[in-house]
This record gives sequence, structure tokens and C-alpha cells, in this order.
Amino acid sequence: MVKKLLVALFVLQGMALQSQEVLLPLQTGPRSVSPRKGSSFPLTLPFFDDFSSVTGTPSQDRWMTEGGASVATGAGLLPPTVGVATLDAIGADGRLYADASVGRFAGDTLCSRSIDLSGLTEADSVVLSFYYLPGGGKGDLWCRTGDAPETWDSLMLDFYRSSDSTWVTVWAHRGVDVDSLIAETGREWQYVALTLRGTDFFNANFAFRFRNYASLTSTTKPGLAGNCDYWHLDYIFLDRNRTASSIPEFRDVAFVNPAPSMLTIYQAMPARQYRQSDMVDNLSMVITNLYSSELATQYKYAILDDNGDTLYQYDGGYENAPPYLPDGSYQESPAHASPAVAYVFPEGELEGVYTVVHTVREGVGGDDYTNNDTVRFRQVFGNYYAYDDGTAENGYGLTSTASHVYLAYRFDLNTEDTLTALDIYFNRTYEGENEAVPFNITVWSNDDGQPGQVIYRDHTSRRPAFAGLDTYCRFQLEEPVLVNGSVFVGFDQGNNNFINIGFDRNNNVSDRIYYMTSTSWQQSILCGALMMRPCFGIAATVGIEGRIVDGGEWMIYPNPADERIWVRGMDEEGTVTLYDMMGRRVASGKGDQLSVKMLPNGVYMVRCADSQGTVIIKKIIIKH
Repeated sequence: MVKKLLVALFVLQGMALQSQEVLLPLQTGPRSVSPRKGSSFPLTLPFFDDFSSVTGTPSQDRWMTEGGASVATGAGLLPPTVGVATLDAIGADGRLYADASVGRFAGDTLCSRSIDLSGLTEADSVVLSFYYLPGGGKGDLWCRTGDAPETWDSLMLDFYRSSDSTWVTVWAHRGVDVDSLIAETGREWQYVALTLRGTDFFNANFAFRFRNYASLTSTTKPGLAGNCDYWHLDYIFLDRNRTASSIPEFRDVAFVNPAPSMLTIYQAMPARQYRQSDMVDNLSMVITNLYSSELATQYKYAILDDNGDTLYQYDGGYENAPPYLPDGSYQESPAHASPAVAYVFPEGELEGVYTVVHTVREGVGGDDYTNNDTVRFRQVFGNYYAYDDGTAENGYGLTSTASHVYLAYRFDLNTEDTLTALDIYFNRTYEGENEAVPFNITVWSNDDGQPGQVIYRDHTSRRPAFAGLDTYCRFQLEEPVLVNGSVFVGFDQGNNNFINIGFDRNNNVSDRIYYMTSTSWQQSILCGALMMRPCFGIAATVGIEGRIVDGGEWMIYPNPADERIWVRGMDEEGTVTLYDMMGRRVASGKGDQLSVKMLPNGVYMVRCADSQGTVIIKKIIIKH
């Protein structure tokens, strides 16, 4: 049985096999976050983690951090609370394991720090419980997230026996997909509880660990292989005086999903493009009550400016939240589940970052676990549009036997602006295969909702590059392009090799992704958002290349200028470039001077770069 490429090779109905959208697993994962320093002595009961307090590497206060497991939000299907730990085929260095193959190989390990159980016995009824979920999602293939483990893959739980320094496997589950679990148990997340038995584990050096076995895609093209066989873990709890036969009553009210954007479509947008009509009317918040009976909850959110000052507060008051079990119910009160958005961010051209802080708690005093009671969203108004949240869950690309492949992404502008650059996140690929594929950035007009006439195309081909985890490559356009209304931004690929682009599965804008491998455009059927961000205006134009400094001995004068500007400190091979405030290049030259006598009065940005690559950027005024 040949293993799938994560979900499938997607072939649109009515098209031949030469035209495919391909969704791939990643070859790089979020393992590079430095862990917090943890305690060096054994932990004591209770042990609890719902993975809501950190992202990246698991908290070193509770876990050993070299095992390769990662912590993220939005990765699983409605977890018990926000944030899950994931075990897969990527190690602590963020890369596929060196021995990864189509055969079964050891994947990640999530290992607890030592826990002191000395003085306890079986009579103390010490129970370890947890929830697990295989990756791969459920339902339609094109909307699934992650990769389901095959039947020969597995998730295992071991206890440490210090008397002979041995790990004892106490529980395991073969690979399975979510749909099969739902058919078998009626629910997605599965609850497991194990009672510690005998005398082997009641000492000062007890520990437990989760580990998985994985297997790579069977393919003759190594670049299409990647991370696979996901298992998600949440709500791990070890304590005494518990009963394994029943789910404990956690007095815990919590968020389930990450905080959402306050914009209707975008995660971020240029400050000068933002309009109050871009605000959502209501937010969607998923709130759970893990107690056995209804609890009164209080929900609020606040909007803070970049100085931390509160601009607006919403108070949803107190509402009763039903228990999550046994029916999988969430908070349904509109005041909490779909709070109104009465605030609007100010319109204008000033860039800024706002933080939206959401809090939920039980009653007045709060519940037992507070880390999952707060989620935050950074609302960015900068110089770029973003549909994606900045983190790739998959790789996206096109396969074809045709000589050209085209990919176009729709963006809707509220006012005329200057497109000056394109940010793209390229996934790491096997032996850097991405970097050998040429492409030309291309911009199309809007033709009744599809890409129309080409209004810009690079003369010189570009090359993809992996710039770092969740780090975008910025490609400055050869010439700024004045655009308005709806435009499509993407690239014309001069061959049919595969380019692997980051794909965010938490935000679905498939209706804005188009591709062409023959003579007609096709709309994507894959649920998600390409990690491509068009950049506008002067901020995206200047300072892209070179080492930017504060000026040092350089001086640009006079300011205001009438006929000519001079750059003291510039060498003869250096360049001076002038941009208007929409990012359009209006004048340029070599050496230490530049004529401005033909330019209209106004404010401009001047970019000076010497032959050593040192750059300064200054604002000047031209006044005749």
C-alpha cells in the first residue's frame, strides 16, 4: 500500500493528470524556540499541562526539551483547550530525522522531568490521564490539516522504572485516521487514563514519555517527502486520589482556538488601505467548560495600542456555559461566542500594531487553570496584505507537464497604491530543490473575478530560498506598479518543476487562489491561504538590500532642496535614488549628487547606497 502525500495529489475534475495542485507535508517544523530554564529537582504532584502557556518547545519546567515535540495553537481539531503538543517526524533541530525512510522509524519523544512519587503506593490511586488525536483532520480531503498515521505507525506511552533504568511501555495505539475514530467512538479527541500499579514506579525518579513511530511517503521524488504521521496530545494530568474509570471534573473554563483577526478577510493589511468597512461585525470565540455541570463565565476583550494603553474594552457580562461532556457542547451565548465589534481602528496612513486581548473566567474568583483563560491577537497595519497567520502547516505547489505554470493571488485595494515588493515564504525542501526553480513575479488585472491582462512581469528570473522558519523572502519589483481595485499577484514559472510555498491551513481563502497550467485559469479547491504578501509604498521600496545604518559621517543637504541634493560621504560608485511617498522611483543617479529641479514640491525619501553595500535612508523636502 503506497502512502499518500499528506492528503492527496489533487486533480481537478475535467482536467488531465498534467495539471495538479499538490499539498505537501513540511520538512521544517517549529523546534528552534529556546526553552525556558526549568527546575533541576524532581517535580511533585499534581503534574498538569494543557500546552496553553508556551509555543514552540514544550515548557522546560515540566518537560525535557530535546525530544523534538512541538507546541502550537490551531494545529488540532478543537482540542480540549487552546494549544496542543504534536509528535511527528521532525526532530529538535526542526528537520526531518536523519534516518527517516519509507520504513518505520522512531519519531519524536515528549518526556516529563522526574516526578517524586516516593512515599506513595497503589492505595493512593495515582492516575495519569491525557487526550490524544491523530493528525490528518476529518471530512473532505482538501480541507484536512496534517498527516494521518498509517496502521503501521504508532503512538506509545512509557513509564520509567529507575530500579533497572528501563522504560516500560504501558499503552500504545496503532496509526488511524480521525474519521475512523469518530465512527468507532463518536468523538474526535480520545481520553485515556492509566492507574500506576505495583511498586516499580513509586520512587523519587518516576517519569513518563510519549513517543511515536512514523514512515515517509513512498515517492521517487525526495523533494515531495516531508513531515508526516502526526499525533496531538493535550490536557495531560497526573495526580493521586483519582479514578481511572471516569473522566475527572476539571473546574476549568478555557478558550479552545487562537484569537481571531478583527478584519473581515485579512490577517494584516496596509495602513493606507484600511477602511472601517474592513472590520468584522462579530468575532467567533470557542469557549469550553470542562466541569461536570453548568458554570457562570465572564468574557471580556480589550484593544491596546503599541504603547500598551487601552483603547477599548468589551464586557460580555456573565453567561452560563454548558459542560463540554458528554455532548461536546461549547458556550453558545452570543455575548461570549460571537461578541460584537463596536470599535473601529482609525483610518490613516500611519502604520501601527494593536494587541487584542481576550479573557474568560469562571465567576468572580476564576477557575483552577488560568493559562488557558487568555488569548491574544496582533492586529498589524503596516505596508503589506496578509491572508495567512505567518505559520505554515503544509506546503503548496503545482505539478504539470506543460512548459509554463502560473499562480495568482487576488487582493482588493480600497485606493490607488504602488506595489513595490512581494514577500513569499518558501518551505525547506530536500537538498534545496526549491532554489533551482526560476520564476518571474507577475501582476494581472482583474477580469470578472479571474486574472486578466498582465500589467507587470519581471524581466529577470528570481529563485526561491528558505530564509528561516516562518521567515519571508522579499523580492523587490524591478519597477513599482501603480494598481487600483482588485489585482492578482503571483508568478510565471518558466518550467514545470515544483516550487514549495508555505500554506496556512487556519485561514481559508481558496476562492482567491488561481492557477493555470494550460490555457485557462482554475480556482483552487484546497482550504487554506498561501504565504504570499504583496507590499506597497515607500516602506517596502527602500532599504531592502544592503546594511542600513544611521548615517554616520554621511549627510544629505540641503533640506529643503531646490535644484540639487548632495550626499557628503558618498563614493563615486554609490547610487542615490529618490522615491515619492507612494513608493514610486522618481529620480536616481551615481555619485554624490542628484538633480531635483524638475520634481514638484513635496516630501520624498532618498536612499543612498555606497559601493560597499552600506545604506542610509532619509526624508527630504523639495521646495522651489
